[in-house]
Amino acid sequence: MLFEQVLDECEMLFEASLSGRDNEVLFSELKRIVSQTDKEEFSRFPLLNEYLSKFVSYFSKSEALSQDRRKKRLINGLEMVAKLRRIFLLRTVDEIEALLGRPVSLSTPIKYAYSVGEARSKILKRMDIETIGDLIYYFPRDYEDRRVILPISSLSADSKVSVRARILNFSVKKVSGYTIISAVAGDGFGQLLLKWFNQDYILQKLKKDKEYLIHGLAKKTPFGPLEMNSPEIEEVNGEVSGEILPVYSLTSGISMKMMRKITKRNLGVVRSLENLIPLKIKERRQLLERKHSFTAIHFPKSMFEARKARETLAYEEFFLFEIAVLSRRRQMRCKYQGLPKEIAGILAERLVESLPFELTEDQVKAFREIRDDMRATSPMSRLLQGDVGSGKTLVAELAITDNYEAGYQSALMVPTSVLAMQHFEKMKKDLEPLGIDVALLTGSLKKTDQESIRTRLTKGEIDVVVGTHSLIQEGVEFRSLGLVVVDEQHRFGVKQRETLTSKGRLLDSLVMTATPIPRTLALTVYGDLDVSTIHTMPKGRSPVRTILLARSRIDHLYSFISEEIKMGHQIFFIYPLVEESEQVDLKNATDEAARLREKVFPGAGVELLHGRLTDTEKQEIMQRFKSKKSMILVSTTVVEVGIDIPTATVMVIEHPERFGMAQLHQLRGRVGRSNLKSICVMLMNRAISGEALSRLREFASTASGFDVAELDLRLRGPGEFVGLRQHGMPQFLLGDIVDDRDLLFKAREDAQETIERDPDLLEHGALRIEMQRLYSERVRLIEVG
Repeated sequence: MLFEQVLDECEMLFEASLSGRDNEVLFSELKRIVSQTDKEEFSRFPLLNEYLSKFVSYFSKSEALSQDRRKKRLINGLEMVAKLRRIFLLRTVDEIEALLGRPVSLSTPIKYAYSVGEARSKILKRMDIETIGDLIYYFPRDYEDRRVILPISSLSADSKVSVRARILNFSVKKVSGYTIISAVAGDGFGQLLLKWFNQDYILQKLKKDKEYLIHGLAKKTPFGPLEMNSPEIEEVNGEVSGEILPVYSLTSGISMKMMRKITKRNLGVVRSLENLIPLKIKERRQLLERKHSFTAIHFPKSMFEARKARETLAYEEFFLFEIAVLSRRRQMRCKYQGLPKEIAGILAERLVESLPFELTEDQVKAFREIRDDMRATSPMSRLLQGDVGSGKTLVAELAITDNYEAGYQSALMVPTSVLAMQHFEKMKKDLEPLGIDVALLTGSLKKTDQESIRTRLTKGEIDVVVGTHSLIQEGVEFRSLGLVVVDEQHRFGVKQRETLTSKGRLLDSLVMTATPIPRTLALTVYGDLDVSTIHTMPKGRSPVRTILLARSRIDHLYSFISEEIKMGHQIFFIYPLVEESEQVDLKNATDEAARLREKVFPGAGVELLHGRLTDTEKQEIMQRFKSKKSMILVSTTVVEVGIDIPTATVMVIEHPERFGMAQLHQLRGRVGRSNLKSICVMLMNRAISGEALSRLREFASTASGFDVAELDLRLRGPGEFVGLRQHGMPQFLLGDIVDDRDLLFKAREDAQETIERDPDLLEHGALRIEMQRLYSERVRLIEVG
C-alpha cells in the first residue's frame, strides 16, 4: 500500500475504536496495516521508517491502559495521522519552487503562454481560456493516480488502473469510415486488449516488443482478457516515477497530454499570486498558502494534498463572496442612515385583539424582530420565511400597522393579480377598522382608476397599496414610503425589487417566502439579510396527506370527491397547460374543465381559472368559488400561491412530473387550511420515467416546506433551486454550498470577524482589490435580494 493509504486505514481504525469497536486487537491490527506499506515508499520518504516505528510503538501498551487513557491515546493517534500527512503528503516550499517555471503575468493573452501559440490559443478560447490567469483557474475535474502500477493478472473490471506491459502485437482496421487500432499488451502474468477509435496518431507511438506505461479503465469482454478503450500510453525505459495527473474537460483539437504540458509549463504564474486570506485565519483553519493551493490542485503530490488544495480554494471563494456581501451591506448602512420609527404599538395590539385566534410563538417572535428593526437607526432588510399557511401575511400586516403608526406609507408587491386581490380584500377587512386606507393597483384597472390611485399615493392619501408589477412602473410615486413588503420574492427578478425599494430613501424592506431557504442558501443568496422563520403552524390545522395514484384508479378518486362535495368540501384540479399542445401530450385545463362539468360532476359547479383571463374575470370566478356557488376549481398554476379556501380538502394534480418541488408544495398548500382532513393526489401516467417517479415518491414522504427545500436543494443543486441569474448569486468554481456547507459557515464567520476589525479593508489590500474585481456589480444586486 501507498503510505497515504496506510494513513487512511489507520485513521479508520482509530475512529472505529473510538466509536466502540473492540480495542483488544488495536495494536496487532495497527501493526498489520503499517506492515503493508510499499517498500518503495521508504525510498521516497527517507525519514518514514523512523516516524512509523515511533507511531506504532506509541500504541504497544494500549490494551493495558484504562478506558479513559486508551480513548485519549486514540484521539492523539488521529492527531498523529494528521501530522504525518502534513509532513509527508504535502510539498515543502522548496518542492513547490522546483515545480514552478519562470514567472508570467495573469493577464497575459493565452497565445503568448508557453507551448500555446496562435492555433492552440483558438482551441483554448473555446474552453473560455483567454489568459494565463484563466488557465490556472481551469481546474481539473478528476485525477489519475499512477503511483500504483498493478500486474495485469490482479486487475478488476471497471477500475482505472496503471500497468506496465510490453506491446506483443497491434493491427489497424477500417470499418464504416472508422479507424480501429487494436493492440495486445502483456507483462508476463497476463494480457490486456487495447483499442483506439479514430486516433491515428497512436500508430506513431506503438512499437512491437517495447515496454509502455498504460493507464485507463479496464472493462470485461466476452472473449477473456480485459480491455481498455482509448488508454493513455507512454513508452518507458528504466524506472517509472509514480505521479498523480490532472484530468481536464477538453474540446476537440487538444489532447490531455498537451493540456497537462501547457498547464505545467505556465505554472510560474502562481508566483505573482498574493495571499487573500488573513494569516491568522489561514492558520486557524489549517489552509494552504495560495501559491501552494494552485500548484497542488493541478499537480498534487498526494490525494490528500489535492483535497487540501481544493478545500483552501473553495474556502477562498466563499470568503471572498462573504467579504463582498458584508462590505456592501456596511456601505449601504453608512449611506442610508435611516430614521428610527416611533412605534407605540397601540394599533398593532388592537389588530391582535380583533383576531379570532391566538398568534403562534413563532409569529410573535418574528414580529418582535421586525419591530426592533423598524425602530433601529439603520433600514430593515429582513427575510420572513415560513411554510405554506404558517401566517406570514398576518405578521406583515402587523409590520404595516406599525409603519402606519410611525407616519409612513407601505407597499406590498405580489406576483399575480389573483394573489393581489386576495391580499387587498384581507388587508381592507383587517386594517380599515384601524383607520388605515388600503388600495389595489394592478395593470387591469381602468386607466382613470390607476391615475386616481397614483395621485392619492403622491398626496399621501393612501396608506397601503397592494399590487403586482404595476407598483414599479414609472409614475408611481409616494409621499412617504417607509416599508416595502415583497411576497413570494423568488417570483421577482432582482431589478424589479430594486426598482420598488428605490422609491424611498429610508425604506424598511421585508421579503417573504413560503419556499423556505436552507441556511446555506440564505447566506449566499441573501448576504446578511436578517432571517425570521416561522416553523410552527397555527392551531387546528390538519396535516395534508399526499398520495400517488395510478390513472387506472381514477373512478375511485371521482367517487371519493363526490362524497367530499356532499359534505360541503371543495376541490382543486390542476393542469400544466391551458390548451392542448400538438407537441406535448398532456391533459389540458380547458377540455378537462368541460369534461368534469358535463360528464363527471354535473351540477357541482365547475369553474376554470387560468392566466389568460382578465383580472375582473379571475375575481368573479374566485368569488363564486369562495361563496360555494361552484365546488370545483380547475386551474393552471395561477393558484400556486396565496389562495385561501378553508373548506378546500382535495388537491388533484395532473402530470405532477411537470412541476418543480416548490410548485408542488405550494399547490399542496391550497388545501389543509382548516381542521378538515385534506389530501393531495398526484395522478400517475404509465409513461412517467423511473427518475421522476422516485422524485415524486420522495416529495410525497415530506410534509413541511423545510423538508421539501432540503430535498429540492439536494436533488437539483443551488443554481436551479433559486435561479442563479435572477439573484446574482455566484457560480462558484469549486465550492458547493450543499456539500461544503461547514466550510461556508466558517468563511462567513471569518469574513464577519475581518470586516469588524478592518471595515474598509485598509490592511488587506489584495483582498479588497480581488473582491472589487469579482463582485463590484454582482453584490449590488444581491443587496436588494
